[in-house]
Order: sequence, then structure tokens, then C-alpha cells
Amino acid sequence: MRQFSVIFKVILCILVQFQVAIADDPYRFYTWVVTYGPISPLGTVQQGILINGQFPGPRIDCVTNDNIVLNVINQLDEPFLLTWNGIKQRKNSWQDGVLGTNCPIPPNSNYTYNFQTKDQIGSFTYFPTVGMHRASGGFGALNVYQRPAIPVPYLKPDGDFTLLVGDWYKAGHKALRQILDSGSSLPPPDGLLINGAQSTGFNGDQGKHTFLGFLTLGWRPQLISESKAILSN
Repeated sequence: MRQFSVIFKVILCILVQFQVAIADDPYRFYTWVVTYGPISPLGTVQQGILINGQFPGPRIDCVTNDNIVLNVINQLDEPFLLTWNGIKQRKNSWQDGVLGTNCPIPPNSNYTYNFQTKDQIGSFTYFPTVGMHRASGGFGALNVYQRPAIPVPYLKPDGDFTLLVGDWYKAGHKALRQILDSGSSLPPPDGLLINGAQSTGFNGDQGKHTFLGFLTLGWRPQLISESKAILSN
């Protein structure tokens, strides 16, 4: 009887540890439908790439070590592929969303990404990696917050604001792709978008701290310096 009691306690201890392990690394489930749709970020209606009807796409807010399970349904007329820029795919490179490690999702098909935001804190981006699709949309922000037990070298913010800054062309991704296929360089962009619009703003209270995530999605290397100049003004 005593031996049975000891075995029962050992099993109970293992089960408790297993439950704690599960609780520490929760799962977040998403379903995204990728479609074409009208957008007018520069005032001219053009065909954009939407995720769940949104431009830019939905923002992912998660906590370090969360497991992301994201089903992407491609309803475009071309293969589509997303990458999670900055997320370390440790022993998981086939989820990285670039050619060579991932095959694009065929039209009217789906693929489920499964990855973990392991030991990373900050603001990251996701965007399409084939067919110049990024020039028409399909991009967004991915914010990874710290667990309570992980210290960070700044005061706890009272709020947060994410900036997605990128060049934009009135021509669609197919027209831009034809320019590159002809051997020519892309012309200067028609404008600069901030969170999918020509301007944006956020409110912050004096004396309080706001976490600002600054993400660039441009085609030109000088975009970063130009964006910093805009922020400084």
C-alpha cells in the first residue's frame, strides 16, 4: 500500500509539472484569408492585397515563448508566401516563409504556419516574399511582449504604438514586376505610407512612457534615414 502511495505521488508530481509547462507556453490560433481589394492610401483607388479585409494586415500581439498557429488561406490568383521578419526560427527554418525553405501557397489553397516567438522581445514585421506582393500589401506588425518574470531595461510603458513605414507605388505589384523583369530599375516611389496612410498620429500623456515600435517596409535603403528625419520633426 505504501509503495502504491509513493507511485501515485510521483505520477501526480509529473502531471503537475506537465500542466505548468503547458501553461508557460500558451498557443495562439489565427486564420487569415488573403484576397485582393480596393485601397487608396495615396488618394487613388488601386488593387491591394488584404488580409482578413485589412490593409495593413492584422497586428499580432503575443508574449515571448508563445506558440503561433496561423492558417493562411490564399484566395489570390498567384502563389503567396509570408515571412516573419526577425523571428528566429530555431530548428524550424521551414516556417520562415522564404523561397528555399518554404514553397509558396498555391491559389485557393492554405498552409498553416507553426512557430514560437522564443526569447524575443520587440516589434517585428511580416510581409510577402514572392511576386512583388509586398508592393500591394499583405504586410503587418508582430509585437512580442515580455513575460512578467523577464526584466527589461526600461520602465513599464503606459501604452504602446506601432509605426509601419514604407515606400508606396500607385502601380500594382504586377506592373512593378514587369518593370524589373524588363531589366529596368524601379522609378522613385509615389509616396510614403505610415500605417497604411499618408499620415498618422497617437496621443501620449506628458510624464508617461509610451513604447514606440518603429518598423520599415520600404524598397529603398535610404528610407530608414528619411523616416527618422520625419519622426524628429
